This record gives sequence, structure tokens and C-alpha cells, in this order.
Amino acid sequence: MLLRHIAVFTLLTTSLAAEANSFDIDLGNHNAQLSYNVPMERTTEGRPEMHFALDYNDNNSVLGEIGVMVVNETENTSGLSIGVGVKGVLASIDRNGASRSNDSAVALGAQLRFSPPDAKRFGVVAQFHYAPRIISFGDADNYSQSLLRVEYEVMPSTLAYVGYRKTKFGSKNSGPDAVMDNGMHVGVRIAF
Repeated sequence: MLLRHIAVFTLLTTSLAAEANSFDIDLGNHNAQLSYNVPMERTTEGRPEMHFALDYNDNNSVLGEIGVMVVNETENTSGLSIGVGVKGVLASIDRNGASRSNDSAVALGAQLRFSPPDAKRFGVVAQFHYAPRIISFGDADNYSQSLLRVEYEVMPSTLAYVGYRKTKFGSKNSGPDAVMDNGMHVGVRIAF
């Protein structure tokens, strides 16, 4: 099953490579995430970006996602950008060794990013996605993902970051939550 997920992700990312804006890789003690971010045409509402990701952990759990986030710079606060978006997630997760769950959801999300005007190479990003029961499927009762990270622009096309992410699906029956990721990570984003 893992090979199928990797094959689909590779097909999606290589078909978009000519248009891809950036490639992300982040690693934690128990988790690795690869993602492509593809810019879409700028609108008056903001800068939309399509996102494809594949997340894998040391329990052989796999999560794939595809989403869009529209980000807009605020006019009143220099260095602050606000984003809203939606993403679909599909996962096969080990529930504490007891069983596997097949979870999916359509999650709504928000993002805040602040870069101090006198230190534009630094940035702080907070992001949250949530899907209640009505738009969670399979074994999932709900889905949530929270992320907080600090970024530093090493070069104009390379960004390094350190952060914390928690990704989980609530259980429909009274079993334990299916936790995909809950910890620190370090990563690099390379634009091309």
C-alpha cells in the first residue's frame, strides 16, 4: 500500500514539475513529509497556492493530502500575511498497534505568518486545519492539524525551518485517536 501512495505522489509531482514553485522536505524523530507547492494565478483576493504532500511515520502510517491556500498581505500591519484554505486528506494509520484505520476528511484551514519589518529573512508561521464529523470519512470522527514553525531565508530560493506539528484523526468508536504526527521537525523549502 505504501508503494501505491508513493507512486501516486511521484506521478502528481513529476507531472507538475515544470510549473512547481517549491519542494519541501521536513523530518522529525518519527516522521517525514515531502510536499510540492504550486503557485496559481494571483487574484485580487490574494496569492493562491496548490499543495500536494505525502507524510510517512515509523509505524508505517501514510497520509496524503492535496489543498489550496489563498494568502494575502495585510495592509495595516507590515510583515503580516493571513491565509485561508481547504484540503483533502487520505490516510492509513496504525492505531497504537491495536489496529489500522482508513481515515479521510475535507478540512478547512487558516494560516498566519509574521516577518518582522527589520528582519525580513525571519518568519513565524501558525497554521490550523479542522474537519468536523460531517466532512470526515472512513474510521474518522474528525480531523485536526496544528503547526507552529520559525523560518529563516538562507538564500532567496532556500528556506530552512524548525517547528512543531500535530496531526490526528478522532475515532468514530471509543477507541484511541489515530495520531499521524506529534512532535518537532526540521525542514527545508527549495524554490525552483
